[in-house]
This record gives sequence, C-alpha cells and structure tokens, in this order.
Amino acid sequence: MNLSNCPICRNTLLVKEYHCPSCEISFKGEFARNWLEGFSSSQLEFIKLFLLVQGNLKELQNRLGISYPTVKSRLSEIVRIIADEEDHDKVDDFSDILGDLESGFIDVEGAVEMINKRREQ
Repeated sequence: MNLSNCPICRNTLLVKEYHCPSCEISFKGEFARNWLEGFSSSQLEFIKLFLLVQGNLKELQNRLGISYPTVKSRLSEIVRIIADEEDHDKVDDFSDILGDLESGFIDVEGAVEMINKRREQ
C-alpha cells in the first residue's frame, strides 16, 4: 500500500516509525520519503511504461491509446514534479511546448492551452 497523503486533509504524511514483524524491532524518528512516493498510481504506471518502451513517445502513445500532445503533457507533468523536488524556485519553462508547436505536433490553440494549464499548477 502506498499512502503518501492524508486521506482526510490530503497533506503529506510523515514516516515516523518502521517496524520489522519478523524480529519485532521498531525504529522511530522522522524518515525521508522516497522521491517516487510523490506520484499518483497512474503517474507511476506511466513512468513504468515509459521505461519499458525505452522513452519512445510514439510507442507510448500507441500503447496508451492517447494523442502525442497528451503523452507530452503527462511527461511534462512528471518532469515538473521531479524538478520541483529538486528546485522549489523553478522558473517557468515552456520550451518543450514551443518545440512541439514548431515541430507541428500541436497547433497554436493547443500550445496556449498547455501553457495556461501549466501556469495554473
């Protein structure tokens, strides 16, 4: 079971105790969380599939049955979560969206929508 947020108030839970049922030893304190615990189960499935297809976004698109811009958006969301853990003072960077626009993967309306969605987060 992966419980990283409080089911009542949704704040981040802290690990205060580890217990070994085999030898009945407990360790109490404040323990750091694993960086993967910040992801939802659907994001973890996406990451798993991303690794299985070795980062091939077209293959990921085909396996998930979603559009290329949606794949890019989900990947950008995951990258933002990782980057936010590394640097909480991150400046907005829309180069991935602008690159997709330049490559013709998305249109102007799609780019504006993705930028606005990212700014809301």
